[in-house]
Amino acid sequence: MIRVYSKMPGKKPDMDVPFVLPRGSTVMDLARKVHRDIAERLKFARLWGEGAFEGQSVKRDHALHDGDVVELHE
Repeated sequence: MIRVYSKMPGKKPDMDVPFVLPRGSTVMDLARKVHRDIAERLKFARLWGEGAFEGQSVKRDHALHDGDVVELHE
């Protein structure tokens, strides 16, 4: 299991309540857990954490790591 934190564009991340996902989950898996409509409209995400530069744009199939902060963009 991994803990992933969400961030709204232009705001600080919510580090109090993580989304808990199975290891190997992707940005799209997180979007589905947040809300089905977001997953359907998801274009890309910005990521802070392991496997990317700070604030790097990543595709929907990018694998997430424990402690990543993700900003979803529709």
